Amino acid sequence: MAAPSLLPDPLDLDILREMYRGGEGVYLAGIDPRVNATRLSKRLHVGRARVAARLRAWSRSGFLVRYDVWVNPALLGCLGAWVSLRVDHHRSKPALIVRLGLVEGVVQAFEFLGAWVSLAVVAPDPATLARRAGLLRALAGVEEIEGPVPWTAPQPKRPLSPLDVRIVRALRDRPTATLSATARRVGISTRTMTRRYAALLEDWAVWFVPVFDFRAISYPVVALTVTLRSEVGREAVARGIRSRYPLTLEPRMPSSNDPAGTEVHVFFVMPPSAAHLEELERYVGSLPGVVEVEPNIMVRSHTFPAWFDRQLAAIDGRRR
Repeated sequence: MAAPSLLPDPLDLDILREMYRGGEGVYLAGIDPRVNATRLSKRLHVGRARVAARLRAWSRSGFLVRYDVWVNPALLGCLGAWVSLRVDHHRSKPALIVRLGLVEGVVQAFEFLGAWVSLAVVAPDPATLARRAGLLRALAGVEEIEGPVPWTAPQPKRPLSPLDVRIVRALRDRPTATLSATARRVGISTRTMTRRYAALLEDWAVWFVPVFDFRAISYPVVALTVTLRSEVGREAVARGIRSRYPLTLEPRMPSSNDPAGTEVHVFFVMPPSAAHLEELERYVGSLPGVVEVEPNIMVRSHTFPAWFDRQLAAIDGRRR
């Protein structure tokens, strides 16, 4: 029997904002999966039972597939960028996504309805990023490449210690295990584990990256790329979108600026159905200061663990 679709609720967006450390927006790197229903209910001033029910629905519906655990790439001497690729046919995507995980430095993919896939790629320098984009262009089934466009991540506050590396490797094996269970695997006390875990998150050294399947949601999830005049301001446009489409999430991502005096921002919007997509595009395009709107329906996200596994194994090997 198929799992029931998740009917989105404004509470879902409030929970996501709180899980992304602070409620102000969403970073790629920011989630804390151990923010429990009790803490969330207090922060949101909502009954605990209601919050717990939403969290169960995320997993039961298949929307939240799992978590991947990353080390902040800066601690590994790397920077990151987004690369978008267009396939020759949408049927090429499943096989291509398998191959993407074999390309050095490709750590995540966002799959959209149609021909586009957006990738997170890491490398030690811009020249290597450009070479890796070139490798992607050479893959069978790839028609076009856009990028790389650098993304800005929170800077870590300290290097990883040998104990930190052991903890990270244990977390990667079992991201949602209790801290006491993880402490036993690492061979330290729960008290030490709790303190170290909090420090790793607070220092932006460790990122919990959720893997989502947007097909489990009964509304389409639209990644709305909006180009606007710089003098208008992102928040004014965000308010305009939310006034018509309340189920809107604004990621905390740096804008990309254009010499022509425009900025590009991304919003995640859930209109009531795919039939509203053209209306959404027209409405946002009519907001003051908006120059261009590009909607893409999100299908699911993927992560590729091999690159981080190799980096952590290499660190462990050098220290022995």
